[in-house]
Amino acid sequence: MSDWLIKSILVVDDEKQFGIMVQQMVKSLSYFCEVAVDAREALERIEREHYDLVISDIMMKEKDGLQLMREVRAKRPQLDFIIMSGYPGYSYSDIIEAGATDFISKPFGIGELKAKIERIQREKQVYRRFEESNEALRKAHDRLHCTLKQIVGALASTVEMKDPYTAGHQRRVSHLATAIAREMGLSGDVIEGIKIAGLLHDIGKISVPSEILTRPSTLKELEMSLTRNHVISSFEILKRIDFQWPVAQISYQHHERMDGSGYPLGLSGESILLEARILAVADVVEAMSSHRPYRAALGIGMALEELARNRETLYDPEVVDACLRLFTEKGYVLP
Repeated sequence: MSDWLIKSILVVDDEKQFGIMVQQMVKSLSYFCEVAVDAREALERIEREHYDLVISDIMMKEKDGLQLMREVRAKRPQLDFIIMSGYPGYSYSDIIEAGATDFISKPFGIGELKAKIERIQREKQVYRRFEESNEALRKAHDRLHCTLKQIVGALASTVEMKDPYTAGHQRRVSHLATAIAREMGLSGDVIEGIKIAGLLHDIGKISVPSEILTRPSTLKELEMSLTRNHVISSFEILKRIDFQWPVAQISYQHHERMDGSGYPLGLSGESILLEARILAVADVVEAMSSHRPYRAALGIGMALEELARNRETLYDPEVVDACLRLFTEKGYVLP
């Protein structure tokens, strides 16, 4: 059944004969119609039966039509109401501002009533089509987001295939960075950008020779220079993708430091993107606490000492504080 079609109508009027007359009009327009003689009976019928439209008098004993409408709308906010009135004290604007779908003055003919009902049905149809379009757009957005996640995952895995010693590094950095961002109270959209950047921040390592990435000894100056160039390669790869977040810049800046001693640009302080400052802290913690070809894992304890020692000098103090709270107060564990 199309839920925008008006098929069943309830007429509410304490003037029984007028209510029956309106019922006959409605039935002649090929709608199912029942009559209630007051708000109490109307509420009972609405509780038991399904109606697509209520046509209610405004002046009734005990509870008027607007009170009835408000009570019904508390449970069925989408149910349409046409309010009837034969009193000059009520204007069209008064009734509409009170929340009614439409207003009709007594007495009225079948033509006017037909026009009111058909207008409401057209509006319901337009609203339904709008909802369907929104749902289609939402599904398309979800599919695109799913595809983006799959592409990001595939790109992230290319680095791990080349450098098995750091397998999972990007995933763990992304996980910690997003946890820090949440701890700092950042918006969901910013957190999502940090998550994506974390998963891809070392993509540029595909340009570094495997023998350098996996060498079990300290790198020479030229080799270290080649390794540091991975941030430039990451930027060159990621800048071609039209992310809704500054993923390329975050990746480019994640080795910058607060005092300007980082690379590749020597940025300092707030000239470094906040997302990159968060990623820098997560990257240091993960790198120090994990095994590398040239050294054994140093452990979380030493990583947190590094953050505390160089808070403000190398690392954003707000980011450091959030990270320390996660580990020392909230039981965070790297995945």
